[in-house]
Amino acid sequence: MNVRTPNRNLPNILSFIRLLMVPLFVWLFFSGLPLWAAGIVFLLAGITDVLDGHIARKYGFITKLGRVIDPLADKLMQVSAFACLAIAKIIPVWVISILAAKEFCMMLGAALMLKKVKDVPPSNKFGKAASALFYFITLAVIIFDMSGTLQVVLLGGALALSVLAMVIYYIQAKRYAAKK
Repeated sequence: MNVRTPNRNLPNILSFIRLLMVPLFVWLFFSGLPLWAAGIVFLLAGITDVLDGHIARKYGFITKLGRVIDPLADKLMQVSAFACLAIAKIIPVWVISILAAKEFCMMLGAALMLKKVKDVPPSNKFGKAASALFYFITLAVIIFDMSGTLQVVLLGGALALSVLAMVIYYIQAKRYAAKK
């Protein structure tokens, strides 16, 4: 069987598509349509995230642009989704406050890395796990109307994992910058 290698830019194209899904998600969320419509866009964003990472790693298409745009697209989608949920009073405001502060620190750190060494280190497994958990929780809240204690426990766990990922990423970034 002859399997063609995908275009080298495909992972970055998928990340750009995910960026474009952010305003579509927000519009659908507040459009008055059923929330599952926004949930489908969110699910598709999660699928493109998995696909672009898989393709980039499998075929060696990891690029500096990809290491910047992929997490940017993920974080914008996650923060937008949680902001929508908080505005709609579906989740507590403290969740988006912590997540937004953490993501602001991450973006500031990435900007400093780009300025200092013209690159950023790759993501870590804790960040990937936190991202997957955020996608799962968001879909559960939107599509299955998950609320109550389970929601708070899962959100707290996802935030803790996300903050742990940030601390580990900070340590990795220091080592990465020292090598450059």
